[in-house]
Amino acid sequence: MSLPDLPFDEQLAPLRSALGAVAPYLTALSVLGAAVWVWWTIRCAALVREALADRVQVEAIPTATFDPGEGEVSRWARQLGRVHYAAAGVPARGSAVRLRYTALDGKMRCYLEGPAAAAAVLNMPGFAEVEIRTRHGQGDIQPIRFTGPGGTP
Repeated sequence: MSLPDLPFDEQLAPLRSALGAVAPYLTALSVLGAAVWVWWTIRCAALVREALADRVQVEAIPTATFDPGEGEVSRWARQLGRVHYAAAGVPARGSAVRLRYTALDGKMRCYLEGPAAAAAVLNMPGFAEVEIRTRHGQGDIQPIRFTGPGGTP
């Protein structure tokens, strides 16, 4: 060792002793951080599985004169974008809305599928000339009726 290296080594000595004293705590903190990360990942995956297992399906039935304007389409898209916020606590992967189109006996049908926590948003009519029916059982689709202020439909 040469003389110019001694002052630098003397400055590193307190740092080495401090790092030696803190090393076990840093190791424990790293292990704890990894355990929390694994727990959070497993929790989010369980929430997604639970949300995907409990979904609501509604059918959108347009009238014969249905012809939406650009404003109605963008309003409906914003309404579907609110499903994620209505399903609070559900990760984004589990709160996605699925649009499903089928053709049965020459009739095209449009279904919206989303988390049960956001059923109220899915049941809201998005267009003026579209009726929303929600699925309650195996193939049983019931219409949604909104009552007026006096309790009359």
